[in-house]
Amino acid sequence: MQESPFLEPVVWIIAAMMVIATVSLHYEVMSFVSDRVMPWAQKHLHGRRVIAIAVAALLCGHIIEVWGFAFVMWLLVQNTAMGTLQGASGHHWLDFLYLSAVNYTSLGDGVLRLDGPVRAIAVTEALTGLMMIGWSSSFTYLKMERIWRREHKE
Repeated sequence: MQESPFLEPVVWIIAAMMVIATVSLHYEVMSFVSDRVMPWAQKHLHGRRVIAIAVAALLCGHIIEVWGFAFVMWLLVQNTAMGTLQGASGHHWLDFLYLSAVNYTSLGDGVLRLDGPVRAIAVTEALTGLMMIGWSSSFTYLKMERIWRREHKE
């Protein structure tokens, strides 16, 4: 495949837009969990269940983010000038979803890989996923700490 040099900046712009969308979505999910889910859960449930519900809600946010990156990669690969998916028997949606999950979690197993300018999306997703997972972890820790302090005071 011959890469067109003018397409690469377009893919980096799309990658930057995905970062902005992902960070914004993640912020909104964490705000929803903090402002709505946790207060409701604390009224009706014990501390452990509150954290379990919060983690489940955060995981839903991560899953939506993975799907978003998969969709963008799938769209870009449909235009062969943007790149190709190697290691798959075709351009099946589930292959892109798997690749996206592997990139987002920084697992990087190498079964599937992108060639061409679309690789910018994969690289960006790996860094973004690492940051979002770390952000969720610190958020969960802070919420757990508050619950534990409250439970130990009573």
